[in-house]
Amino acid sequence: MLSDSDKKLVVSMLPQVPLFASMDKKALNTVANSAGKKTYKSGEAIAKEGDKALSFFLIMEGNVEVRRGKRVLATLGKGQFFGEMALLDEQPRSADVIATSDTTCVLLTSWAFAGVMAGNPDISKVIIKELVRRLRETDKTLAE
Repeated sequence: MLSDSDKKLVVSMLPQVPLFASMDKKALNTVANSAGKKTYKSGEAIAKEGDKALSFFLIMEGNVEVRRGKRVLATLGKGQFFGEMALLDEQPRSADVIATSDTTCVLLTSWAFAGVMAGNPDISKVIIKELVRRLRETDKTLAE
């Protein structure tokens, strides 16, 4: 569970995340009330390729790298997120995510995420657009 101050911070950050940008304040509060928080040390693996996906992550502080093998696919920081793909298709994680500094993330479990989606059907369009954008970026990176 998040503290009241963390919930306020999460509610203020979520509209910057494409997945949640179309939600009203009540829905954002529902997400924040369903979320947890975890801190990772620099160098610690947050997610591993092939693992079962149980959570969506929103970075509150710190930085991470998304890696496949030795290749860095993306660098993410405060206000950015990862883990949505595996939550949507119920497939294993597609990459490793490693904290590159001490990092604090808000976690939303797959069952809480499903509840948010069921309560906000319009969010599906936003999710599709974000996934397509990320796929294009990954394709470009792999082609280089």
